[in-house]
Amino acid sequence: MSREENANYDYYNVPKLTDLWDLVCLRKDSKKTAFSWRENGKLCHKSFADFYEEVNILSAYFYANYQGKNIALIGEDSYAWVLVALAIVISGNVCVALDKDTDAELLKKQLKQVDVKAVYYSLNYCENMGEIFRESYPLEDLDDYLNIGRKLHNKNIQDADKDAMIFFTSGTTGYSKAVVLSQKNIVADIYGASSLYTPDKRAASFLPYHHAFGFVTSLLMPFYYGCDTFISNSLKHLMDDFKDGKPDVIFAVPMVVETMYRQIWRTARREKREKKLARAVKISDALRKIGIDWRQKFFKSILDEFGGEVKYIICGGAALDVKYVEWFRSIGIEVLVGYGITECSPVVAVNRNHYKRDGSVGQICRDVDVKIVDDEVVVSGDIVMKGYYKDRKATEEVLSNGHFHTGDLGKIDEDGFLFITGRKKNLIILSNGENVSPEEIETELARDDGVAEVLAYDDNNRIVVTIFPNKGYLGDQEYFDELVGEYNKGRPKNRQIAFVRLRDSEFPRNNNGKVLRDKLIEEEINGKGSI
Repeated sequence: MSREENANYDYYNVPKLTDLWDLVCLRKDSKKTAFSWRENGKLCHKSFADFYEEVNILSAYFYANYQGKNIALIGEDSYAWVLVALAIVISGNVCVALDKDTDAELLKKQLKQVDVKAVYYSLNYCENMGEIFRESYPLEDLDDYLNIGRKLHNKNIQDADKDAMIFFTSGTTGYSKAVVLSQKNIVADIYGASSLYTPDKRAASFLPYHHAFGFVTSLLMPFYYGCDTFISNSLKHLMDDFKDGKPDVIFAVPMVVETMYRQIWRTARREKREKKLARAVKISDALRKIGIDWRQKFFKSILDEFGGEVKYIICGGAALDVKYVEWFRSIGIEVLVGYGITECSPVVAVNRNHYKRDGSVGQICRDVDVKIVDDEVVVSGDIVMKGYYKDRKATEEVLSNGHFHTGDLGKIDEDGFLFITGRKKNLIILSNGENVSPEEIETELARDDGVAEVLAYDDNNRIVVTIFPNKGYLGDQEYFDELVGEYNKGRPKNRQIAFVRLRDSEFPRNNNGKVLRDKLIEEEINGKGSI
């Protein structure tokens, strides 16, 4: 079978790296654009050769001022953020990636938690950083640091096994752990994931760099591919940045994909083209079944909003309903769902350009071993973190002899596709000892047009769901009681939904778009009373 027929094929032939300095040096003589961005209304560009030279110079600055220290980096996505991060690591120090939106008290705790020596920050978000941490330096003074570095002798310190970067976990339960990754962890993940997927020419990078998915996957991997990566630091200007960057691949979390979907339909309704769009999708799908692909023609106006050249959206960070994958495919964009976790640098699996399975999170990355142990996904290989910073107890709870217990439930099919079925800690334990995955309930209910968001959980040993309805269904208890009634038909009594609660506001989420399950469940039970 050919690739177009969705058959398996060999890994892409990509170079192995020893460390991040190897990555920076890959195209050190290339004048091809590596990074683009908008600054004060003007488009800016840096070539691979420019980047190599500036990382080299800036690493001299960091080596002269710090040796083996933990240095925090806080700010919006920017070329300066990328440059400083790699210069810190290549100079033998550790880059601590922190969230620019963290409140002052939590920020103080995190800086202390990971023994930070100095902070480099953006004035756009952290004007009072000097009050929070004495040794703080603005990223806006980057040119000054580069000028100092030009006068110094450079000495890059490369030890692939040493601590390189620290990322804090998303903290959906309110407690964030500091994940320590080595250079070996990061380059192994770049190699393993890039062996499965490759873009064409240009990428859009807008996920926050204080998350491993944002920095390693949406930024370093396109650099490794040799792409021109457009750095966008504002969701407000994202559509304009798509038009400027003309990406063929976009890296996104489910919340972004869902927002894009809703925005397309909102625009169609506003312009009174909703029925026309729905009809075009049906005709296009029918034509593709007989080998005729007119998607680029049918949906040109939509695709032009994303720059006109988008072929793929790489989606990870949380579960994405298959309906979005199918719909975007209908208009000519393939959503390749992947699976990752910060502790694994972060990508573990991803659907391939020409080999994918809807509902799965793809094939296992090259040189990564994944086993299902008591229904739990267990990962081993060079991508597995060194541990949680100075937290032996937490590390030993998840890491044993190089095997990382993800806490995610899953299965692997006969063709090697990984499916995530839920989260171990979210399981609903029934009175008869049976386990019910709330994610499976949520996935089924979320397919209904009236459901914007849904959460299933245990309340007084009964299965309850909370739903935030889509516009037009708000407050319609009868509609959702009937929806739950249909769901319950044919199911054993103890697996049926006992009650549905409606919300008039969106679910609380962290800044990576993940629902704060524990917080929401507490709000629902305490605020509305247990059943």
